[in-house]
Amino acid sequence: MGWRERDWAKWTDAERRRFYGTTRATSHPPTRSSLTSSGKRHTRREALAALILIAAAVVYYSGAFNHSHQRTFTPVSGPVPTPYLRLPQTSPPSPSYTRMSGPSSVPRGAYMTVTGTLPQGVSGPVIVEGQWESGPWYELASTTSSNGGYRVRYTLLRPGVVHVRLALPNGDYAIKTIHVR
Repeated sequence: MGWRERDWAKWTDAERRRFYGTTRATSHPPTRSSLTSSGKRHTRREALAALILIAAAVVYYSGAFNHSHQRTFTPVSGPVPTPYLRLPQTSPPSPSYTRMSGPSSVPRGAYMTVTGTLPQGVSGPVIVEGQWESGPWYELASTTSSNGGYRVRYTLLRPGVVHVRLALPNGDYAIKTIHVR
């Protein structure tokens, strides 16, 4: 039985108005565009546009349309051609880490003082940072070196295991692990 043969499809405008409060002439069947935003269904045009955008992104990021003047294939034998100019490796020297001397356990609220000297011609900020357990690093104190030396004082207010590092102006570090009780 088709939908036109059902009893509700054969109602008059008066019956429809009595049950639904509207007539056929003024009511419109729900369309896809009139659905609510929470349950909105996309039209075919929107779905097609989304698929085209996804396909374009996949093609772009896969490098299928490489518009450079470089060859995009690799030879069967021999070295692989470099598609870009390589600059010589001029990375800065890696920093050196030295251990600070001092107590490995201190009471909470203890003042710590670090003094030291720097190589000839090196000056700048000296920063003391602390990391409790595996949390973020916090700046505990800082100073500026003068006459080739530095002196910085900080306090440890939180209990626990703290990793202290002293960042020197030449890029080197001095480190120490302290248990704060």
